[in-house]
Amino acid sequence: MDAPFSPSTLGPYTLVGRIAAGGMAEVYVARRTGPFGFEKTVAVKRILPELAQDADFVAMFVDEARVSARLCHPNVVQVFDFGEDHGELYMAMEYVEGTTVARLVRAAAKEELALPLEVVLHITLSVLRALEHAHAMRGDAGRPLGLVHRDVSPGNMLISRGGEVKLTDFGIARAAELERRTNVGQVKGKLG
Repeated sequence: MDAPFSPSTLGPYTLVGRIAAGGMAEVYVARRTGPFGFEKTVAVKRILPELAQDADFVAMFVDEARVSARLCHPNVVQVFDFGEDHGELYMAMEYVEGTTVARLVRAAAKEELALPLEVVLHITLSVLRALEHAHAMRGDAGRPLGLVHRDVSPGNMLISRGGEVKLTDFGIARAAELERRTNVGQVKGKLG
């Protein structure tokens, strides 16, 4: 997490600390509290403030929420909530306490270690299961959604402390039912 950070709220969530920031959004670890001591830790994603008025980025964020909310699989980060607070859109998602495959690979390289084959195969199989689930999704009318992630990268593969692997960030996904389309020659995702 980045530091220092002073907690603030977004909808019913108290933002505790920033986990990451990307090209379109930032993600915070957050808590939701309720009666009788109820407390749930989640990840809250919101559009970067400088992009919050950009209609294209807002449409992509809304599309991500709509698509991600349909995905229910052990290898996909769950989206629990989508809301607006004082004109600011946010998504509350499953908080995966752990690391990313990108950080794991960098740490292994720094120590000049190879990742064990069993670990690599576990990660690969988990991500393939997530992608198969996404690709097989059907809409309410039973037609295939044609969902393609388009940003499968080590930074979007999360590994929990218990070893679960979960794919996240469907922000630039393509689906048959989405009105927004990619222009010819336009690249989305990380080129590398």
